[in-house]
Amino acid sequence: MGNDFSGDGDPRNDRYRRNDGDFRTPAVGRRDFLKATGAGVAATSLAGPAVGLSTARQQGPLRFGAIYILSGFASVYGESAELGIEMAVDEINSQGGIGGREIGQVLFRDSEASASTAIQHARSLVQQDNVDGLIGLDSSGVALKVAPVVRQLRRPLMITHAATPFVTTQSGPNAQGNRFVYRDGVNLSQNLYGAANVAQDLDAQSWTTIGPDYAFGHQTWDYFKAYTQGMDLGLNYMNGATAFPQLGASDFTPQINKVVNADPDAVVTSLWGGDLVTFLKQAQNTAFFDTVDNLLMTVGAATDVLRPLGSDMPDGLWAGTRYWFRAPQSDANEQFVRKFRNRYDRFPSYNAQNAYTGMYLYKKAIEQAGSAEPDAVVSQWQGMQHTAPVGQFTIDEQSHQAILPAVWGKTQYSQDLGISLLEPVRRIDAPADRLRSLLDGSDLPAGV
Repeated sequence: MGNDFSGDGDPRNDRYRRNDGDFRTPAVGRRDFLKATGAGVAATSLAGPAVGLSTARQQGPLRFGAIYILSGFASVYGESAELGIEMAVDEINSQGGIGGREIGQVLFRDSEASASTAIQHARSLVQQDNVDGLIGLDSSGVALKVAPVVRQLRRPLMITHAATPFVTTQSGPNAQGNRFVYRDGVNLSQNLYGAANVAQDLDAQSWTTIGPDYAFGHQTWDYFKAYTQGMDLGLNYMNGATAFPQLGASDFTPQINKVVNADPDAVVTSLWGGDLVTFLKQAQNTAFFDTVDNLLMTVGAATDVLRPLGSDMPDGLWAGTRYWFRAPQSDANEQFVRKFRNRYDRFPSYNAQNAYTGMYLYKKAIEQAGSAEPDAVVSQWQGMQHTAPVGQFTIDEQSHQAILPAVWGKTQYSQDLGISLLEPVRRIDAPADRLRSLLDGSDLPAGV
């Protein structure tokens, strides 16, 4: 199977520069990327469900809506997604667009990590801006609320970050998946299967968790326990010592002290973004690392975390990620990393890669269908095989989830690069049958 992306894209230039020296899409330019945030968008009309695209919209430039966290503690994730989308769109348009149609607009909206805000944006993007498709979402809690609305709006949504399996699962308790919702990145179930494989090789019996107090944090602990129980590891789960701080907390001292006092052998943490950065810095000023022999960070190897931490990331910690820029060692990945680094002077994060890939999945589906009509696009995504920087994968027809390996490794700071690397890197295959078998008897969907 050949690569599904190519082209050098536009060179880095001042048209994409922000005042802080970083790079993002221009407010108005040749491809007319637009970013809008705040109450102005929230106040748009929310009347009635959407239907098909107008004849004029079927023939003119394509338009997409992107909803990410673009402010606050996790804004780096949304900003990384912007870069991935920008690069993909420049490449696609330089190659003649999608089926001869240019991507004219990608309208970015700030979810503010709020379900109500994200829902308002989704409605306005479809009902007022008449976008051809949606992409994005960072928070699992937000995604679970947006998914039913997307079904009403009848527009495709490619989730590139939010990891809860319940958002693409279409049957069973609390399932919110539907015909229009797909995901192209590693989900929480796949990631925690990888964590269970790491735990299997550790000399650690007593475990607890520190995670954000919403769906993602609680489900992380549930899946870790379910997989390690299914693998008969015989672990002791210290449920009384679990700690779930609020998302965006500034002080993790109470949670750190609670875990230290419980004296576990190991901790699995699902803190992410600025929360993980703050937690690690505060933990190093306590007895945490003297007490806890093993810390597994489910998304600790996100470059959006590694860059701000720099040398403050302790060596020897197990860190997971949904894409690692050094794996797989393929021409496709090396080409992507080289272009991204030349353009933005940084290594791509998993959200950048997933967003980049998401735009190419739209391109592939629309060209194969010969139409951007929503039903035609999602029909093509079912069972689609694709080659991306993250590797070759298939989107499962039933779960709407990309079948991908979990990626884990141990942190080791690189003086030359100024960030911690994973040494070694483990790409842990997560076959759908294996995940379903291990979760049999639990109330958790495998999500694959």
